[in-house]
Amino acid sequence: MELDEFSLDTSAGTLAEVDPEDIRPNPNNPRRYFNEERLDLLRTSIQEVGILVPLIVYRSPVDKDVYILMDGERRWRCAVDLGLDVVPVSIIPTPGPLDNLLRMFNIHNVREDWPLISVSLSLREVMEISKENGEKRLSEMTGLTRSTVRRAKRLLSIPDSEIDLIQAEAHLDRSEQVHREDLYLEVEAAESVLRNELPEIADEFTRPQIIRAFAEKAEVGALNSVTDFRFVGKLVKAIDDDIVERESVQAVARRLIESPDLSPRSAFESVAADGYLQQTLQRKSQVLTADLRDAITATTVMAQGFRETLLELRNAIDTALGGLNE
Repeated sequence: MELDEFSLDTSAGTLAEVDPEDIRPNPNNPRRYFNEERLDLLRTSIQEVGILVPLIVYRSPVDKDVYILMDGERRWRCAVDLGLDVVPVSIIPTPGPLDNLLRMFNIHNVREDWPLISVSLSLREVMEISKENGEKRLSEMTGLTRSTVRRAKRLLSIPDSEIDLIQAEAHLDRSEQVHREDLYLEVEAAESVLRNELPEIADEFTRPQIIRAFAEKAEVGALNSVTDFRFVGKLVKAIDDDIVERESVQAVARRLIESPDLSPRSAFESVAADGYLQQTLQRKSQVLTADLRDAITATTVMAQGFRETLLELRNAIDTALGGLNE
């Protein structure tokens, strides 16, 4: 269609008005999912005051009558839904594939946070096109923090079937999502601990099997929180702390993988919690014993309250020792 141009070229591009039906979404947009409630609010705003900030577009390399979005997809979606005849745009030169991706990252990086799955999938495209895999360089190219790059790469390491589950729920509010990015980051870390510290378990179960088994715990409601998976690390550490035998940890690790209803917290408590409690009490008892000896040496008169407390402590110790199997 004809452009209604109302300005000359500027540093931001050529300003124009374009039929929203002639605009297509950018396949490389890191913001791949849109919350419907927020779109409703934006539609209401556009109905009242219009689109105040021009969309940024470029001409399609394959069809000069079509424009590809660089920025403003939510405004464009709302304009289409509202049946607007034209929308204000700023037309910039057509970028190359990598430049397109990097511009998208840098334009949107100053906006609200995207879901990590969106960042991860777009970052994968950057790595494929640029052949760059270094964390520092990817951070410089995209404007993402190195921590975000690291987390995105970890998310990309899980099986594609699990990534599909995250994508299927990415448009929902976080409270309605089961397969969330933070779940899989915790699952990935727990799986890595088992694989590195218990190679016997890694020989029995593949990485996809363990990740699927752990994700299933969220599906059946066996978790209090996704951070429950940190008990896997505590469970393995109990071996090094001489709290529990390696064979016992191996056995409960197998049950943790095979039983969807068994939570990591429950697995830890079943074999290691009592051992850690006894270890803590032992250290406190050693300190108390030393303090008592010093107090008795320095005291000639024992206060009645102090004596009663010591008697209660003795009774508690006698009860504990009497309850043990010889």
